[in-house]
Amino acid sequence: MNLRPKLMLAFILLIIIPMIGLGIVSFLHSETLLEKKYSGQTEISLKAVGGNIRYFFRELDQLSDGNLTSPEVQDTLKYSTNTAGDASALIKINQAEKEMNRILFQHPAVSFVVLYAKDGTMFRTFRNDPTTFKPISFDLLQQHSAYKDILRLGGRPLWIGPYEQRELSGVEPPLFTQIRLVKDIATFNDLGVMVTQYKTEEVYGMLKEFQNPESDGEETRYVIVNKSGLILLDSRKEIEGESITGYTDALPHNTVSYASSREKFGSVDSLVSAYQLDRNGWVLVSVKSWNSLTNENVRFVQWIGMITVLGLLSAVLFNVFFVNRVAKSIIKVVRKMRLVEQGLLDIRVSANGKDETVLLANSFNSMVERIGNLLSEVRREQERKQHAEMMLMQAQIKPHFLFNTLESINALAAQNEGGKIMLMVRRLSNLLRASMHHSEEIRLSQEIEHVRSYLDIQKYRFEELFSYELNVQEEALDYTILKLTLQPLVENSIQHGFEGYADGEGVISIDVSTTRHHIVIMVSDNGIGMNAETLRKLAFGWHAPGKQPNEAERGERRGLGLRNVADRLRIHYGPAYGLWVCSEEGSGTTIRCVIPKSRGDLR
Repeated sequence: MNLRPKLMLAFILLIIIPMIGLGIVSFLHSETLLEKKYSGQTEISLKAVGGNIRYFFRELDQLSDGNLTSPEVQDTLKYSTNTAGDASALIKINQAEKEMNRILFQHPAVSFVVLYAKDGTMFRTFRNDPTTFKPISFDLLQQHSAYKDILRLGGRPLWIGPYEQRELSGVEPPLFTQIRLVKDIATFNDLGVMVTQYKTEEVYGMLKEFQNPESDGEETRYVIVNKSGLILLDSRKEIEGESITGYTDALPHNTVSYASSREKFGSVDSLVSAYQLDRNGWVLVSVKSWNSLTNENVRFVQWIGMITVLGLLSAVLFNVFFVNRVAKSIIKVVRKMRLVEQGLLDIRVSANGKDETVLLANSFNSMVERIGNLLSEVRREQERKQHAEMMLMQAQIKPHFLFNTLESINALAAQNEGGKIMLMVRRLSNLLRASMHHSEEIRLSQEIEHVRSYLDIQKYRFEELFSYELNVQEEALDYTILKLTLQPLVENSIQHGFEGYADGEGVISIDVSTTRHHIVIMVSDNGIGMNAETLRKLAFGWHAPGKQPNEAERGERRGLGLRNVADRLRIHYGPAYGLWVCSEEGSGTTIRCVIPKSRGDLR
């Protein structure tokens, strides 16, 4: 280790680290004390809010107790509508509902009251508040899972919070729902069921009363959750009906009495506290941003930060004035060398002076320039080699096309089929026109016409051994493709796929589609397929490891079919493109060809 890092290391170990460590320990200790302090304050607030909420629900329970024995409920449920649909029965139901209006004015929170008689008759009354809730029929209520709880409670109230049982309590606006079994006060027989819904404004008011925005500029958020974590009420009315587990990992809904911890709520560091309400397992949760609680620590943190910055500034000045220019020059060369390792060969080091650092910089510049020249020469040689290899492959394909076509024409001439010969010669001219095209790439529409001509010729030659289908997206026709790509693929199906097939049994399908950046061509047949060994040889031929074969071995192994097409595509478009073959004996063969979208020089 040279002098400069030694001095810097000593300064960091003896001054900076002890100073920062002392600040961190002090800060963490103060954070712990603050968490305990605010946790205690939050417990007092939660108990106060929870007490108000419990008193509110006890008041509603007492009100409901009186309603169960009131004439409005008892007399209404004793009335039976055995003549359903009778005009007099409807009039009596309407009169009973008007009598029930008195229940609404017993407490401002009462919003909706529904009575179900044992015979299924429904009596309801409600305020003119906006609501979309529609009570369900008595038959559906009896089938609901909550009905067993109603019977089990035997007249005691069953409370359902907003969003808990949406088919019973509705969603908009959020309401607390109380369901009770009504018994005859004389015989204690079951008369029916009373459903009362209460507005949540009073509970919202209790929560907002303790938010205290004026104390620190940020309100405390209060939410009420049930035992499964569903958020029933939110003081900000933003996350109601959602699961609290999507916002925190603290699981406050499992709180037995009181719990408080520093957790992430959403993406905000917060103090999350929970208090059991002892009502249906509901839990009152408060969420306070930790930043708003620790405002009093800001000055302390700023003081520590200022000392740290002054110490770092001293270290920088110490480095500048006590480390000599030679060390700086060496570091400069090392940094430039790292950039050269990343492939930036235009990097040069500037040096001034008359000492050895200038010689080091000049040697570095000369070395980088020499490396750049050698890499450029290797790149040019590789491009020439790839171009020559591609031209050789294309030259091999043209005689192969002509041989197969003339063989077909010769067979027809022997059968004196003059008309068919004329059509085949016309198709042959299309093949030769595409094969001898001056450009390496042609439009996909030309390539499709080329392979169509080839398939028609082969159908004549093999006496309708197969049929073919062409499905091409219109959008793909204007893009370019390496010429003579599809013909070897369909030739593989005809020459090897339909061996032993009767006339008309073979089917070749060519599908051309486009994606965002690629053209995908699928060539499928229902032929005899390939075994695993054949597929392995094909893959070995495309990506043969080990030594490079000589020219004679290259021509014999790659041949004029699938391997040749795969090599041409790989050389022309790059290693990310080419052919993928999927086949199984007796199940046909599918060849997938992927090339990039390009219009080449034809735009």
